[in-house]
Amino acid sequence: MFTNCLHLTDLWLADGSGSPLVKSEILIENGIIKAVGADDIGAGAGKKISCRNAIAAPGFIDVHGHSDISSMADQNSLFARSSQGVTCEIAGNCGLSAFPVTESNREHLEKLYQKYHVPFEWSDCAGLRCSAKNSVCDLEYLVGHNTLRASVCGYEKCEPAPEQIAQMCSKLEEMFRQGALGLSLGLLYVPGKFAQPDELQSLFRTAAKHDKIVTCHLRSEGKKLLESLEEMILLALQVNLKRLHISHFKTAGKDNFSKLDSAFELMEYARSRGVKITFDRYPYTRSMTQLSLVLPDEWSDIDDVTITGKLQDNETCRKVTAELAALRDDNYWKSVILVNSTLGKYRRFHGCTLDKLGDVPAECVVEILRHNSPGATAAFSGMSKENMIKIISSDFCMAGSDGTALPPDGSLGIDHPRSYGAVARFIRLLLDNGTAIEKAVRKCTGFAADTFQLNGRGYIRKDAPADIVIFDPDSIDGKSTFSDPCSPAEGIINVWKNGIDTLLK
Repeated sequence: MFTNCLHLTDLWLADGSGSPLVKSEILIENGIIKAVGADDIGAGAGKKISCRNAIAAPGFIDVHGHSDISSMADQNSLFARSSQGVTCEIAGNCGLSAFPVTESNREHLEKLYQKYHVPFEWSDCAGLRCSAKNSVCDLEYLVGHNTLRASVCGYEKCEPAPEQIAQMCSKLEEMFRQGALGLSLGLLYVPGKFAQPDELQSLFRTAAKHDKIVTCHLRSEGKKLLESLEEMILLALQVNLKRLHISHFKTAGKDNFSKLDSAFELMEYARSRGVKITFDRYPYTRSMTQLSLVLPDEWSDIDDVTITGKLQDNETCRKVTAELAALRDDNYWKSVILVNSTLGKYRRFHGCTLDKLGDVPAECVVEILRHNSPGATAAFSGMSKENMIKIISSDFCMAGSDGTALPPDGSLGIDHPRSYGAVARFIRLLLDNGTAIEKAVRKCTGFAADTFQLNGRGYIRKDAPADIVIFDPDSIDGKSTFSDPCSPAEGIINVWKNGIDTLLK
């Protein structure tokens, strides 16, 4: 319900700058912050709402989301964001954006997102913005390299000709002119993983020319973490890129836990050379990606749409099932959780480890992938809690869910618990590990807005949009789990988006 004039009282202000908390008041008129502080507001202004000594902060920013299409399929999807205080999500991450769309990638994208039943009727960033109208959470977009490359070259393994690279750069520039925030890379995935240095350097140079950020899902977050990080830093230095952001920064695999300090040293070296390196992190030690990751290595260069197509052949199914059964032992099946599938018989196993699927898990996995590989996801263990705390506590880290906002009724599938809980839990862990409230808030607001150049967002100040979250620092936390992934966060009292309380029923 829209309220023309609100006077928020009895609050502790964390304005997004990182400045110490102050007792304050806020006046909202027609969706805009008109005054901050009792002296500027005066008596009798607006409908008074007591915040009961809770914290007032700018609406939180999720800098790493994947809700590009799910938010269009069902507006209730964005309850996953508003219920934890998020009023802005940056989408188009890990190299996958919903634009640019051409005849080279349209059919593939529609199959990839088929469960949402959203026709791809746009071709560019401007067209997507016109189609995506969200009232409770703004979506801003990065240009996904995988989508960009496929719009020119398709999804096959290839080395683009110079004129094709030039075409990618031209499309990238146009998306920037239409308001895209930057370029995102997903170098673990098809077809981005096929990119060679000359292609990436050209794209980095284009981003640098327009003072845009480049975000990157590294080629490796484990065994070759340092080499993958060096690759990105070298590219940034070569073209004088000012802002480089590492997506869901982690040290994957026990043998790689010790590499964190070396990774931090590499980043600090880059900063000393003028590259502002930042990163995001979700506060969980299980990652989530496509279920097809469990397949033998020879399938790793095949995209999920093509995987489903290949598995329509019975002989191929039998062969890969036998190979998979020989490759993975019982301990492996017990370590991986099925997050989502679109095959009805397996939905009751969402949140369970793969060994629970049946007597021969390999057969069940192949059956799920044969039905719809793009719609099948799994969660994998292998991260250090100690390193996670060090990462989120860094001055250069901000909150990113890496989640897809889905409606709480499960009608569009389910996601990792980070989708409903990441930002709230991020703040909880920071507070529990000694970070001051105002500093924790800044990571999720002003710092994120400054890094991604979200002008007008991230701060509580006069004339800014009235995107405000009221929360209790003693109880704020993400409560979702793999068995209950849509449980809303605790400690979120009110969330105003442009002056509208988005949590009103």
